[in-house]
Amino acid sequence: MRDDSSSWSPPDLSHVWKHLADHGYAVVEDWSIGLADDFLAKFHKKYFTNRKLRRDKGDWPRDRKRARDVIHYTWAGTRLRLREYATIALTDRAGIKGTRLHKRIRILADPTAVHLVRTLLCLVPPRRRQPEGTFGVNFFRTFTDVVTKPHHDDEQFIILYVMRRKGDGARSYLYRIPENSDPALPLDCDSPCELVLDRQLNPGELLIFEDKLFEHGATPLIPAPDGTAMRDVLVCTVDYDETYLKDARAEQTSTVGTEFAMARGRD
Repeated sequence: MRDDSSSWSPPDLSHVWKHLADHGYAVVEDWSIGLADDFLAKFHKKYFTNRKLRRDKGDWPRDRKRARDVIHYTWAGTRLRLREYATIALTDRAGIKGTRLHKRIRILADPTAVHLVRTLLCLVPPRRRQPEGTFGVNFFRTFTDVVTKPHHDDEQFIILYVMRRKGDGARSYLYRIPENSDPALPLDCDSPCELVLDRQLNPGELLIFEDKLFEHGATPLIPAPDGTAMRDVLVCTVDYDETYLKDARAEQTSTVGTEFAMARGRD
C-alpha cells in the first residue's frame, strides 16, 4: 500500500518546533496541530478494538494488548510520500531478546490514518527530518503497568497520543540525561537526574520528545471506583536507520554485488 497524495499541505507547527528546540520535548493538544474535533473518537473506535489488538506471549507488561505498523517515508522538500514497510518485526528491543512479530494493522488503506501519520511526521522540525526513514506506529492498551521502568526506545523521536483512559495514574515522566553521560547505560536515579516532566496526559493530548535526551516512562494505572483501569495510547517512533533501513540497504548492496559478479561470470 502506498500513499503519494500531492494535494496535502503540511500544517504550521512552528509552536511545537520551538518548544522542541528549547526543551527537547513538547506537549500539545490534537486540535492545535490541525486534527478535527471528532478525529480522536472516530480513530479510537476504529482501531482500539479487541479484534484489532492482541495480547502476545512474552510481552511486557504481561496484560498489555497491542498491534503495530511500520511506514516507510521519504521527504522531498515539503512533499511527503508514504508506503507500507516490508516488515514490522522488532529485534532485541525494550529489554526483550530475540525477534518479535506483533499483530499488523496496515493503516495506509485508511485516509484518516494517512492524515494522522503525515501530521505526526510534520511534528519533527524541518531541519531535523531525515530524507528517508521508517515510522513505527504502535497501538497499546494497558490495564495495570504502563511500562516496567524508565528507558530509551533508541529512536530519534517518540510521539505519544493518548486516546482514552479509565482510572487515574499513568503519569508520563521524562528524566533528562546528564550531560556527558552515556545514554546506552541505565539511568541511576540516585545521581543528579533532572525530572523535567511529570504529567498525566489526557485523551487528546500528545507528547513528543527527542529520545536520546531523556529516559521516559509512565506510572502504573490506578483503578477507578469499580476496580477497573485502562489506557489506550498510540506510541509512534521516528526511527534511526539502524532500526530497519541500514540492514535493508546492506542486503540490497550485497544482492546487487552478487548479481553483478554472476553476470560477469557468464560473459
